[in-house]
Amino acid sequence: MINLKNLDRENWIQCARLSLDESQKDYVAPNVYSIAESKVEEHYCPRVICFNNDVIGFLTYCVEIDPPDETLFWLFRFMIDKNNQAKGYGTEALQIAIDEIFTKGAKRIRTMYKSSNHYAGKLYKKLGFIETGEYDECGDIILELNISLQKNAN
Repeated sequence: MINLKNLDRENWIQCARLSLDESQKDYVAPNVYSIAESKVEEHYCPRVICFNNDVIGFLTYCVEIDPPDETLFWLFRFMIDKNNQAKGYGTEALQIAIDEIFTKGAKRIRTMYKSSNHYAGKLYKKLGFIETGEYDECGDIILELNISLQKNAN
């Protein structure tokens, strides 16, 4: 069973040790960087992805602050450890994160992926994200999920 937990003293080292396949290294910043960043950016919400009690992934999201928009959230870190990929855990964890972000008042979630990361693009689109036609400062493709439309459809 997949669940999200708060980052804490017990699990942060496990998160820092998670890794991607060598071919995926350029897709996501190292978890230790994201963990450190979450300690100085108070609006960041780091979440530990667990299968039962085993740490298998990491994600971080935040509300938009520039300019402030309490209905727009960014999911900007999302990774599943190389030993736990292709098992459906990413899909389940992403849906749990979407539901959690919705409970915090989000109407839209934005994320991004590198054009060479076909698996990420496929995953986000499978859960309803749509490419906006925009790119971030790194050249990554921006996608958006209109949660209020998704929730109204269910």
